[in-house]
Amino acid sequence: MRVFVLANPKAGSHQARKYIQDIQKTYPQLDIKVYLTQGPDDEKHQVAAILKEFTLQDRLLVLGGDGTLSKTLTAWPDQYPFAYFPTGSGNDFAKSMDIHQLDQIMEALVRDKKESIFVLHSSLGVIINTLDMGFSAQVISHATDSGLKDVLNKIKLGKLTYLLCAIRSLLSHQAFNLSLEVDGRRETIRNLFFFSIANNTYFGGGIMIWPEAQASQKQLDLVYIEDAPLSQRILALLDLVFKRHRQSHRIKHVTGERVAIDLEETFILQLDGEMSSTNSLTITCQERFIYQ
Repeated sequence: MRVFVLANPKAGSHQARKYIQDIQKTYPQLDIKVYLTQGPDDEKHQVAAILKEFTLQDRLLVLGGDGTLSKTLTAWPDQYPFAYFPTGSGNDFAKSMDIHQLDQIMEALVRDKKESIFVLHSSLGVIINTLDMGFSAQVISHATDSGLKDVLNKIKLGKLTYLLCAIRSLLSHQAFNLSLEVDGRRETIRNLFFFSIANNTYFGGGIMIWPEAQASQKQLDLVYIEDAPLSQRILALLDLVFKRHRQSHRIKHVTGERVAIDLEETFILQLDGEMSSTNSLTITCQERFIYQ
């Protein structure tokens, strides 16, 4: 059996190469083909190279962070299953899917043991965790631009990056409005501080976005917080951190299977830790198959 390993060697604490060596040593019966990303957004080129050789008897294993996986799935045909093991810093998808042991993933891959999940599909690509605007997108933007994440990852404190950038974003946020259509129902939501469309339980390095949000369901979970004085914004975020979602009157929640967003101007957003921008976007549920 051939196993194509698509890995991001720079993700998280740079452990991808170590895991590849472990796989080669533990599973000598497998024909391991390694493809390493060469730079930002290189996943689509690596997928194209893999697909030139790939057959229905082969397997794909992705090693990297949430961004590596979502960019790989954007290029990977939806009818082909995949396996995934996290080597990033946040690893929210793995936490939501309870992926902890490489041996377990490899055994599922070898035995062709797979299950159906749903990802979010949009013109900007596949989303495995969340699409965020407002506060949470600003946090990711600051973390990406500062270079602090790489420094803290080296001493295994990468998650601290998000906390430090969250404090900065709290003090420099910008409220926004959007027109929202959920399963054909349209409304305008004004004066927003935080807005997220989730496909899984966690975001931002392990913070629960919504308790029932999970990839096994064909459902989008929209979570948003309206702008308010600083003290109320902090309390709303604490409600998220301490899992008081249902009890909180500050956190709003809507579900659906198809969402269309229109903004008054081009706006910065984040998808699985990667930054992008748009003023109009439609998101739907797409079925995928994962070895697990």
